[in-house]
Amino acid sequence: PCPTQPVAGRPVETDTPVFDWTPVPDAPHYRVQIASTDAFEAVHYDETMDRGTAVPLETALPEEAATACWRVRAEGPAEAQSDWSAPARFALPSADLASAAGTVRVEAPPVPLHPTSDQDPPVDQSAVPFTWEGVPEATGYQLQVAPTDDFADPVVGLAVDQTTSVTLYDTLRGGGAAFHWRVRPLFPVADPGPWSDPVPFVVAPPTDEEELAPEAEDPRASARIAGPATRARTSTTLSLTVSLLAVLSFLATIALIMLAG
Repeated sequence: PCPTQPVAGRPVETDTPVFDWTPVPDAPHYRVQIASTDAFEAVHYDETMDRGTAVPLETALPEEAATACWRVRAEGPAEAQSDWSAPARFALPSADLASAAGTVRVEAPPVPLHPTSDQDPPVDQSAVPFTWEGVPEATGYQLQVAPTDDFADPVVGLAVDQTTSVTLYDTLRGGGAAFHWRVRPLFPVADPGPWSDPVPFVVAPPTDEEELAPEAEDPRASARIAGPATRARTSTTLSLTVSLLAVLSFLATIALIMLAG
């Protein structure tokens, strides 16, 4: 999963912000940790929760905390789990960010790298990776995806931390549908930077894969399983055939003796 809210070192507007991230297919649970530093040496909050859950920061963080880092991972049955996401940063509403106002700001848009208009074959709609070149001093990025290049009605609008890539799982529907995407840099205090030029791309429906029976997941295992059963059926058929021939031979012998008498 990739954190999408709150991110980019920007201050949250409430003491109970909503935490959200990109989903992982079929993940039943997510674990979220909040700490004062990205080393997570002292974790102040560690809970399993759903996407879009509000967390009361006044009970999750120490009173002296001004900024925080958080991360998330997907968890499943039998202790299955994903890697932790990269840390995301945010500032508390009461944080003094005056020092951040003087940071260097590069007035340049990120450069989109993938997907592109000449993507061949089209990207699989079940997992669409977006990558771009970063902007120096940017603390995060905002990504938009829309069916038109004016982005009047975007179907995706999310922010990420200092990562320059994000994968959207099962988000863009419609095989053969055309979309446009763009990205812009975010800064802790100042307004966002300029948008990149829109990039068109096409998504393809997921490839249909033949469903195999559990024992057929390993073809060699299937052969081993089927082998003895086939030999057993063959042996049983041969035994019945031999027994039937023996009975018929016995009856024929009795008939010949009776005729001779």
